[in-house]
Amino acid sequence: MKKFKKVHIEITNICNLKCTFCPPKIKPNETMSLEHFEEINSQLKDYTKQLAYHVVGDPLVLSSLAKYLDVSLKNELEVNITTTANNLNEKHFDTLMHKAIRQINFSINSYNANSHKKSLDEYLDPIISFIKHAQDKKHEYFINLRIWNLDEEQSAKEFNQKVFEKINKSFETNILLDEVYKNKPKNIRIDRKLFFNFDEYFNWPSLGNKFVSDKGFCYGLDSHFGILSSGDVIPCCLDQNACVNLGNTNDTQIKDILNSKRVIDIQKGFKEGKVVEELCQKCEYRLRFDK
Repeated sequence: MKKFKKVHIEITNICNLKCTFCPPKIKPNETMSLEHFEEINSQLKDYTKQLAYHVVGDPLVLSSLAKYLDVSLKNELEVNITTTANNLNEKHFDTLMHKAIRQINFSINSYNANSHKKSLDEYLDPIISFIKHAQDKKHEYFINLRIWNLDEEQSAKEFNQKVFEKINKSFETNILLDEVYKNKPKNIRIDRKLFFNFDEYFNWPSLGNKFVSDKGFCYGLDSHFGILSSGDVIPCCLDQNACVNLGNTNDTQIKDILNSKRVIDIQKGFKEGKVVEELCQKCEYRLRFDK
């Protein structure tokens, strides 16, 4: 039985922001029922030890998030949380100290990708307050502040500079903008198990994109796969509209989906350097793995 490093399970596709770097959502708003989530967790524990509660959507919009975490903990599955933190407040603090959590990713540049009534300080202060709370509780998971915009022009540099100044002041660090843009690090340590995580924007794959290549490799169905809130199983975390719909967990067992001819053909293709699915042939992101 093949093991996966991670499975992306979208407990909700609802988000309270509309970031410019996210593609338009075609699927209707949906939240996976706790009962179905429990069924999926019981099946996934044979395939992975780690879940990411995210494809699109923000787990923090769910008042019942702790119940989902309880299910994963019961099944001995570790959880990654990715959130814009747009609605983060003290009512979330206890939930985000849950024993199931392995990592929390705060998408900091989501602020700069939206029009806000709140100031940057009003956005960052709850995140910093939570981090201080977690530090007081001696958190054992990793916290990443994601800045995925290093390919942007001066406007993003100005935003990033303000973020660095705020974090430097709050955690007595000396992170310098010019050094980050010069060296392009993947991570910078801020404090114990607290990091800046850097990357560039990317184009989401779409059947409407131009053809890229029918040769190459991807980690989809190799290191990970995804399950949308609708139950649709997808080959990677970027197929938010299930263009490559491998089956649905509402009527099919995960083991049967993963043993299907379509899945095997995709896996075999990537191992041989062949890209068999149209969506994958039009995906620029996977070119990163050909280097």
